[in-house]
Amino acid sequence: MAEGVSNSSGAGFETEAVEAIATARDAFARILEAKCPGSKAVTGICDAFGIHRKLAWQVSKVAYSEDPFAAARHMPSDKSLSAWLDAAAAVGVGREMIDAARAAGERFDAIASAHAASRTELDMLLESCAGSRDAESDAKWRQQSFVGNSYTWGAHCRVLLALCVLAPSDDRERFFNVVQVRGLVGFRQTRPGVRWPVNESVVADDESRTTSGLVRAALDEGAARAHNGVPVLPAFCSDPMPELARRIGPDGTVYDAFVSGPVGHGGERTLVTGEVIRNIGAVHATEHDKVAHFGTAVRTPAEMLHFDLFVRSGLFGEVERELRVFSDVAKPIAFDEEDALPVPETIARLGRGVSLAHTPDVPGYTDLALSVFDAIGQDASDYELYRIRIAYPPMPTSAMVRHELLEPGQGV
Repeated sequence: MAEGVSNSSGAGFETEAVEAIATARDAFARILEAKCPGSKAVTGICDAFGIHRKLAWQVSKVAYSEDPFAAARHMPSDKSLSAWLDAAAAVGVGREMIDAARAAGERFDAIASAHAASRTELDMLLESCAGSRDAESDAKWRQQSFVGNSYTWGAHCRVLLALCVLAPSDDRERFFNVVQVRGLVGFRQTRPGVRWPVNESVVADDESRTTSGLVRAALDEGAARAHNGVPVLPAFCSDPMPELARRIGPDGTVYDAFVSGPVGHGGERTLVTGEVIRNIGAVHATEHDKVAHFGTAVRTPAEMLHFDLFVRSGLFGEVERELRVFSDVAKPIAFDEEDALPVPETIARLGRGVSLAHTPDVPGYTDLALSVFDAIGQDASDYELYRIRIAYPPMPTSAMVRHELLEPGQGV
């Protein structure tokens, strides 16, 4: 443990870091305000002290970031801090203020050494403790996972695609059907002999009890028969179609998989599947279902998760939808908040129909969406579109749109 830092009081990293960075912020701000009163502009700081822009930006962030952990992420290294303080002394900043800033930097370094084995681990601690998630920073960390997972698992894809349509049942009052479209766009193997799941589908209640015996119907039944029961949509798949297999687990989970193919760019392929699950559940709350979760499993290292949810207007009444990403490490079907992973992404509500459904992720995507609505005999303009995009989605997880189910008579 570093000298001057003690955990004997029971104070943990968060408490000690907040106290240390508060001291540093005060010391840094006093020096800046002595030479740059009324301004925190990087250019002004550069000119006042004769330092380079990166260092000026760092000290400004430490002094003025509202979140202490965000401020701490920008703490200059010992060498850079010394360079700034030497420059401050050269332009007439008082010795007392310089000594206070230097002591604050040393205190922060001591706490960092006590709680983190490396700068990388320190960055993880700071970013995990921050009050708000930074999308760019999260994507940076997840990209590293993507690269490692691609090697470890022997496969990756450019886009992990999920499109879900929630439509009223045509034969059971106050129930609904789900159309599930799943795709691996730009899938590549990085190792030979890899059998890869392309679709995993299960229906479960709030208590994670799975439902078996549901009626599933492929959107293209002829294509499904020709490909071992896998409900492929050939118009949106690469040619030739890869060899596929479907199996159903004892808990009712349906698994579709690629049989191993060529590795690298020459073996790149795209597979899109689509099926309807009829009468999946009631549109209102029941004894075992109070909260609805609609989502997709993340089991493939992917550069982007693109998940669209089309909901028939008024199907569930006026509800508030939110994104939840659940870790599937503890159990394969997880809805518990203890398993929720923090992510900065949110749900975008894009309006009705497919006129605003274009995406850079999947060329010709609106044609796919319109073909789905044609297959189920529904008018896309009656459906609200909710979209989630997550760069380098963590795995194994399930990305879910969650909302409460209203009691019967509460608008549904």
